[in-house]
Order: sequence, then structure tokens, then C-alpha cells
Amino acid sequence: MSRLLFLICVFSLMLVSTTNADFTDTKIIKNNKLVATTLDFSKLKTTNNSNIETIFNIDGILAGGYQVNTLRIKNEGGTNLNYLLNFEKINGDDNFCRQLEVNLIKDGQSKYQGNLIDLNLDNLLDKGQNFSDWLIYIKLKDNYLNSNSETCDFNININGFNNNQKQKSGFKYRRSIFNHISST
Repeated sequence: MSRLLFLICVFSLMLVSTTNADFTDTKIIKNNKLVATTLDFSKLKTTNNSNIETIFNIDGILAGGYQVNTLRIKNEGGTNLNYLLNFEKINGDDNFCRQLEVNLIKDGQSKYQGNLIDLNLDNLLDKGQNFSDWLIYIKLKDNYLNSNSETCDFNININGFNNNQKQKSGFKYRRSIFNHISST
């Protein structure tokens, strides 16, 4: 009996022709404006505005050794941009990564100075301020002693958002810059 019912249903469905229905709705509200915008930023070299893939690629750093580089974060979107710079370990020796210190300087003032692994820095770019230039100084602590070759591969993440990062609404955007540092 169930087979017969099934066959009847299938055959009935084959005989039914398609039906099209289009629905539209229009509302006119005076003096209102809807604007679509974007959140986008680029990580650039300060010398020529070309895209930057790596800030630090250091082989053979010695205790007390350091390197300085620059980073430009440019607002490419149409909304205000808040961003958070933070450290993310990719590979290498935990102890060696803890021995790296970083100093981030913006507008001649140190905005963060401390251990690289603790880097977590908030900043803001508004539409009127199109870019933010950073001087980044990285150093292996003076008292670090180790005869083995060690590495610390890490990303400096730039997490952009247009409102409070903890909120679920709003635009969010992320870029990562890979870095490699090894000792002798």
C-alpha cells in the first residue's frame, strides 16, 4: 500500500507545472540616507608605500643585538579604523621568544615597550588621519646566554575594527606580518 501511495505522489508531482511569483516591496522615507562603506587597511613600507610582508628577518642575533624598522598602517576604507597590534608565536623556542624586547614608537613617543610576547596595543585611525607610522625597535636582552641556535617565528597581527572589538556587530579585518629571528 505504501508503495502505491509513493508512486501516486511521484507521478502527481511530475504533472504539476511550475508557478512563478515575484514579490516586491518599496518604501519611500524622506530625508534618510543609506551609506555602504568598507573597513580596509594596508601595511606598507614608509619609504615607498609598497606592501610589506616581513618587518624582521634576522639570522644570528647576539645578546644585546637589535634592529629597527618602520611600518605604515594606512586606512584604505571609508570608516574610522581602530586597530590592535599583537604578537602571535608561529614556531620556535618559547624561552628565546620571551627574551625578545620590542619598543613601538609613534609620533616620537613610545606607545609600547616591553616583552614581545606581551605585545597588545590599541590604536585609532580616523578618516581625517589617513595613516599611522610606526618605528619598531626589536632587541635580544643583554643578559641572554645560550650556545644553541634558536628561533622565534611570529606574526605581528593587525586586527582592525570600527567599534568595540568585543562587540559582535560592526566591521572586522585582520592582517598578519610574518617575522623570523634566530640566534647563533
